[in-house]
Amino acid sequence: MSDALLEAEALLEQLPDAVSRRMLGERLTKAITELRTAGHQIQRMTALIETADLINYGKPTQQHEILDEMIDCAQSVGEALETAEDAVALRAAVDEYSNDLIRAIASLERSLREHWRVLANERFQPLVGLGELLASMNVANNLGPRLMACGRKGIASTNASSATELHASVTTLSSEYDALQAERAAEIGEDEVGEFINALADKRATLAMVTPKVQAWLAEHAALDRLKITTR
Repeated sequence: MSDALLEAEALLEQLPDAVSRRMLGERLTKAITELRTAGHQIQRMTALIETADLINYGKPTQQHEILDEMIDCAQSVGEALETAEDAVALRAAVDEYSNDLIRAIASLERSLREHWRVLANERFQPLVGLGELLASMNVANNLGPRLMACGRKGIASTNASSATELHASVTTLSSEYDALQAERAAEIGEDEVGEFINALADKRATLAMVTPKVQAWLAEHAALDRLKITTR
């Protein structure tokens, strides 16, 4: 009888550790399920950070705080998951991932998309009008239609379905925009001709801008008869 009591006593002493291991095992199973989206969220965070760098997001204080909050939260979750040694710590780490981190990522994506929407309209909308104008003047190398196409793609990119798609669009469009602007500058120039053409596209050109050089460029491109004079 005494042997049985001793054995029972030993088992009772081991019971807390056994329960703890079981709880940790159950919590680990749940954690694996709740963290199944971690790979996607990592890709999402990477895309957002790289896009932010491309479009100079984060300079205003509010944007900087939103970006820092997501980065700090991601680091906190990573450290918590790495150091969790019991069910309570593991649950706290997973809760921080499911609630705080996901919310921080969504907040950054909303803010970044709004920043890009404003920037895209400022950068790409003028390309459409400029492209239409140059297309009507039959400027070489099909520059006008290509400017129009780039402008429309830039505006449409604000509706990208995911952070990774947005990053891919911004990367491609940034390169295309720079290349087309360099080509436009080489074809039209950055002097009074370029200023006049840009003003025409923005509907703010005046007769004072029609210098002899501008008139010569318009004549060269058979554009004099395509323009008309109106009063403001």
